[in-house]
Amino acid sequence: MAETVLGNYVKLVPGVPKRLRFKECKIVEKTVRDPKLGIILPKRAYVCIVTEEDGRPVNKLFSTLSEKLAIQLEQLRRAGILYDRIIEIVWHPRDYATEYEVRVL
Repeated sequence: MAETVLGNYVKLVPGVPKRLRFKECKIVEKTVRDPKLGIILPKRAYVCIVTEEDGRPVNKLFSTLSEKLAIQLEQLRRAGILYDRIIEIVWHPRDYATEYEVRVL
């Protein structure tokens, strides 16, 4: 796996909890390469500004194409919780059945 050079994005590691504080989230249009098909497709992503990562102040982006994760984060945003609390995300990759644990701390 490639090392990050610029460190502009939050990186999830399988099974490792990542604690984040979000500032602003929105849906953006992106162009991504599908790893299975090898073609470039337009996709919508849920993108958030991150101000704290694992207890350290940062200025990064968190981006997900997962509909399930985006729904969970959007529900927290609408409830007024997402920006006020630390959110812990654990990624469990399982090909197309990938799961995310989301906890409010």
